[in-house]
Amino acid sequence: MSKNRLRPKLIHIYLHEDEDKFLRNYADQNYLTVAEVFRGWLHEVMKREGYEITEPLLPEKGGKK
Repeated sequence: MSKNRLRPKLIHIYLHEDEDKFLRNYADQNYLTVAEVFRGWLHEVMKREGYEITEPLLPEKGGKK
């Protein structure tokens, strides 16, 4: 796996048909991907539980600035 990859972990979950439909509709209505909705929910739960959330920084591109 590339060392420049921001999120090297992948999870696979099984959803009930109604959960899948709700999640996809919610994401579409809010112009988000399913992954963005899930990660947003996860971050909210982590904050509530007292974890400090920090977003990864984008790698700097080579060359002159």
